[in-house]
This record gives sequence, structure tokens and C-alpha cells, in this order.
Amino acid sequence: MLEWLLRRPEVDPQRVAISGRSFGSYATTLAASNEPRFCAVAVSATCFEPGFHTIFEEASPTFKMRFMFMANISDETTFDEFAKTLTWEGRVEKIHMPFLCIAGGSDELSPIENTMRLFGALPGPRQVVIYEESRHSVGGGVSSAMLGPDVTALAANWLAARFSGQTFQSERWFVNNEGNVTRSRI
Repeated sequence: MLEWLLRRPEVDPQRVAISGRSFGSYATTLAASNEPRFCAVAVSATCFEPGFHTIFEEASPTFKMRFMFMANISDETTFDEFAKTLTWEGRVEKIHMPFLCIAGGSDELSPIENTMRLFGALPGPRQVVIYEESRHSVGGGVSSAMLGPDVTALAANWLAARFSGQTFQSERWFVNNEGNVTRSRI
């Protein structure tokens, strides 16, 4: 896809980013690990648990059934073995472009610890924004998302800054239930 984009006269090859949400956060991260020409990565509603145990075994069975269908695997035992191979481990170390990660602190589909492990393994400039008490899809009426930075605007402005060449310090942001942002450098 990137090759096709770069052949388009209206595309600036220095301003192509990749973004993903939910399962797309995982696919986006893998794509970025194999394609250094992206200028930035932005993900939200993260799915970074290696093997996806929580979403496949503890959440609604529709998640697992849908993924089995997409993987063209009808036998659950075979799929369970396949799921063990679904990991970012050993890949994210190749991502050197700026990386934005927006996640809910109470994600019921992919525990936040996995997002923080991935974030710690990234070698390039990175920013993680954690919304207190927010679930998988950041928002949903929790006060951190209602009173804190708007998720869509945050991601759009962050990408615009990368497109304009602005640099930033690697940081962790924590948005509390009052909407206040505590920033800490990594």
C-alpha cells in the first residue's frame, strides 16, 4: 500500500503516517515495525496483550469467533495455538519513528500492563496517554475522557505536529478523573 501511495503525485513521502484502533492498533504496530518510511504511528484502544488471552477467553465470545473467521481457522484448538503467535514482542524494537499510544487505564479487553510493556520496549520517541478509569474504547462517559484532552483532537494534532517536523520529548501522560494531565518523562 505504501508503494502505491508514494507513486501518487499528491502524496508527500515525508508525511505518511499510519494509525490504528483496537485490533488495528496491533496490526498498525506490526506494519510500522516492518516499514521505516512511515513518519509517525498513532494508535488507540490498544490490543497489545501477547496471545490476546483476555479478549479471546474472558470477553464476549464474538471477539474470538470473529477473529477465527478472519483467520480462516474453524477448529478452536488450532486457533488457540495460532493465537499464541500473535505478539508484538521482538518486533517493536525496530520502530524508530514517533509513536503515540492512547489507552484506557481500565481496559477490559487488553490489560494496560501490556500497553506499558510495549511502550517501554519502543526505542524511538514516544508518547503514551492513559485515561483514568476509561475502558477499551477511551471515552464512554468517564470523567477523565470528558474533562481531559479530546482523544480525536489529541491524535489529529499530534500527527499534524509530526507532519510539520516538530520534535517532542518521550512522555507518559496520565489524565485523571478531573481532566488534569500529569506528564512524566521517560
